[in-house]
Amino acid sequence: MSTSEDFDEIPAERPDKIKNSNTIEALTEIENTTGDSMKGSFNENDLRDLQVLLDQPQKHVTPFETYISYQVSTKTRRIEFEKQNYVVRRRYSDFEWLKNQLSVCYPTLIIPPLPEKHSLFEQIDRYDRDFITSRMQLLHRFLNRLADHPVLSCDKKYQAFLIDTPAEFSTFKKSFTGFGIFGKVSESLQNMASSYISKSRTVEFEKMSEYVDKLSEKMHTMEKIGQRIQKERIAYLQDLQMMQPILNHWRAYEPNLSEGLQAIGEAANTCAESQRKLIDSQKPKLSVPLHEYGLYIESAKDALRNRDNAQMDYEVHMEQLCRVKAEQTQLETAPLSDHPVMFGMNMWKSPEQVQQQRMQQLEAGASTLAQQVEVSRDKMECANENLRADFDRWNQIKSRDLKNILQEMADLHIRMYEQSLTAWSAALPKVKNESQPQV
Repeated sequence: MSTSEDFDEIPAERPDKIKNSNTIEALTEIENTTGDSMKGSFNENDLRDLQVLLDQPQKHVTPFETYISYQVSTKTRRIEFEKQNYVVRRRYSDFEWLKNQLSVCYPTLIIPPLPEKHSLFEQIDRYDRDFITSRMQLLHRFLNRLADHPVLSCDKKYQAFLIDTPAEFSTFKKSFTGFGIFGKVSESLQNMASSYISKSRTVEFEKMSEYVDKLSEKMHTMEKIGQRIQKERIAYLQDLQMMQPILNHWRAYEPNLSEGLQAIGEAANTCAESQRKLIDSQKPKLSVPLHEYGLYIESAKDALRNRDNAQMDYEVHMEQLCRVKAEQTQLETAPLSDHPVMFGMNMWKSPEQVQQQRMQQLEAGASTLAQQVEVSRDKMECANENLRADFDRWNQIKSRDLKNILQEMADLHIRMYEQSLTAWSAALPKVKNESQPQV
């Protein structure tokens, strides 16, 4: 998957345990993980002006909590950065804060997803080596997707995440209270959202919504099919692993078939090893990426919902303005005798005074609503443009990524079948030789 997958260059062999740190203060300096097997490296052929690498997980143990931090290395040529290289440490909650802030400030952009807080497929120790490695790869992907985004990569919060020291970043998080243009829903929308039904989307955004819904269903179906195939493949592997012991037992009773039976057993072992490798690759190469893309699709749905909210906000204000103008017209054209005299404070006023007072109230309300209509229209148009551009970009990236995921799995299957075919082809002459009648 493009250059954001440079982390995959890390060797597969990893230490059995991630070295603990007995620090009292969170995010203080701790020992490096044993060895270099969890270290990544930048791709020298990568020409992007902003590259991010996530590696070297470390386990922190404090009197109050235990958590994992990751080293975030940044390499950049952008002028807004004072230096070209930065190295900081971040924990999962820092990633969550960044994701939430970007979602608030850019509600109609498709924000890349974070890996889920716990295991995707089974309940395991969250400090388990494989779980930490998988999460590290997904967090690495999250940061590089942000780095590749033309808008999100320029956000000050993202830049602070990459370059601030732990102390500086902690202060930055506490002091930051800013919200984007869509951060606060208008009061009228809050009051009417529960009962108001937005007018239909334009054809363009309706097609987007239908597309992501269908894509979500297909991804879910692919996940289910993959899980079912994995179960069948595991059962097949168990059958293959049983063949050689049975054939060895058979050879003791059929000495004249010994060479052929041994060849069949060796071929079955080769097939079993190929199947085992394919089974081991299923989760990191297919199941986890497909599940993660399901989360990415949910981000696209969120952006569409936020765009719909901007449209609803505009429509609410527009309808309110239309009602006020209709009442103004009615007051201006209807005879005074048709207007009921208001009781209470207005019981001693003449109809002319009541009408004049109401006209003044409506004029002030219309002026305020007209301004709100203009603001909400600008927000809606901005939301439309943001989503339109980001959806096109996301769609291109999605097509490329899914193609790479499926192509990689296809290549793994091809290698497995080639190895199996070679093994059975080598066994065939020996089987044929023993099946010939002895003269």
